[in-house]
Amino acid sequence: MDFSAEKAGRLQNGAQMVSFRAPHLNTVAFSVVLPFEPEATPGVYHLIEHMFFERAGERRAAEINAEMTSRGSEIMGYTAINYMCFNFSCRREVFLPQLNLLFSMLTQREYAREDFEKVLPVIRNEIFENAFYDGRAADILRELWFDSRYTAPVLGNAGVLEDLDFAEIDEVRAKLFSREMCVFLAGAFTTEQERAVTETFGSVPLCRLERTPAREEEKETREYNACGRGRQLQTLVTYHVERADKELKIAAHWLRSGLFDGLDAAFFRFFDEKGFQFYSVDGNYAVRGDELVFSYLMHIEKKDKKAMISLIGEFERAAESTGFLSLVKPYLYDNLVFLFDNPERLCAHYVDSWADLSAPLTLREEAEIGAKFTDAALVSCWRKIYTSLRRIFFIGH
Repeated sequence: MDFSAEKAGRLQNGAQMVSFRAPHLNTVAFSVVLPFEPEATPGVYHLIEHMFFERAGERRAAEINAEMTSRGSEIMGYTAINYMCFNFSCRREVFLPQLNLLFSMLTQREYAREDFEKVLPVIRNEIFENAFYDGRAADILRELWFDSRYTAPVLGNAGVLEDLDFAEIDEVRAKLFSREMCVFLAGAFTTEQERAVTETFGSVPLCRLERTPAREEEKETREYNACGRGRQLQTLVTYHVERADKELKIAAHWLRSGLFDGLDAAFFRFFDEKGFQFYSVDGNYAVRGDELVFSYLMHIEKKDKKAMISLIGEFERAAESTGFLSLVKPYLYDNLVFLFDNPERLCAHYVDSWADLSAPLTLREEAEIGAKFTDAALVSCWRKIYTSLRRIFFIGH
C-alpha cells in the first residue's frame, strides 16, 4: 500500500493535523475533533454543540442552514463523553466557503438568551426520545466505567440545563479549544485549500488541556446481574480491562470483528455447534483513557439461561483457536485501500481511531501495526480481555 499521499504534523498553534490527498477524486472531507475532560455539568458540552449552529458572525441559524443547502453539503456535529466532533464533505469547488462557515460557527463568542432558549426544546426532545426506547444495555455499559466522569449521560438532565449559568457555558466553550485539537482533511483538496485549513484552524488560540485525576467510585464486580423479568432475555457479557495499552486497544477492533462479524465468525460457529442458532449478536468495545470495555449482547430464552452461563466460559476458551488473521485481515488490513477513494469515510475512520487512542493514528501507522499482528498475538490479546473482570447482565422483557 502506498501512503505517500498522507501527511501528519502540527499547526502553528500546536493542534495536530492529518491529511490524505487524492487529486483524482471530486470530493473533499474535513473533520475537527475537540477533546475535553468531562468535568462540567452533564449535558453542557452537548448543549454547546447545538449553540454552535445558532450563530456564525452576523448569520443566524436559518442563514447557516441556507448556506449549507446552497452547497449541497451539511455540517454535522456530535458530542461523545470526552470529545466533540464537527465534519462535512462536499464538492471541491465549494470547500473553502464551507470551511469558512464552520470556522465562523466554532469561533463565535457572543450569544443571546434567545439562542439558549431555541436550543433547550431540541435537547428536551432528544432526552425524551432517548428515554422512549429500551436503552438499558447502553445504560449498563455507560455505568461500568471506574472513572465516574464517564458514567454521566451525554445529554444530561433538561431541568438542570435550564438553570445553567451562562458563565459556565462560556468557560466550558473556551476550554474546548486546547492543543489536543485534531483536524483531518482528505480527498481532492488543492494546495490553496490545505493552506486555508492550516491558516484558519492554526490561528485559533489554544489552551492546555488539563488532565485531571480519575474520579473513582466503589467498583462493582458482581458477576451475575438480573435486570428485570421476563421470558425473553437480553444477555450482555462485559469484560473490563484496566491499564490497556495501545496494542490491546487496536487489537480490540480486530478481535471484535473476528469473534462477531459475519456468520463464519467464532461466535456463530461455536454456538451453532451447541444448538443455539443466533441470527445476530452485537459485539462492541469502547475505550476511556486506559480503561477498555469489551462486550457482546445476545437474545436468549429464560429457560436457556443456566446452559448459557456455562457456555460463555467455554466459548472464551474455544475462541483461542480462532484463525483471526484469515477472518479479519482481508477486511481490516487489505481493505484499508478502500479508504483512499472515500474521503468522507476516511475522515470518519481517523476520528474513530482518535476516539480509541485519544491521539491521531495515520493509516501508515495503522498498517504497520496490523502487518505485525499474528494469530498468536491476537489470541494473547483476547486472553487479556476474557481473563479481566467479567460481568454478565440478564435484561428481562
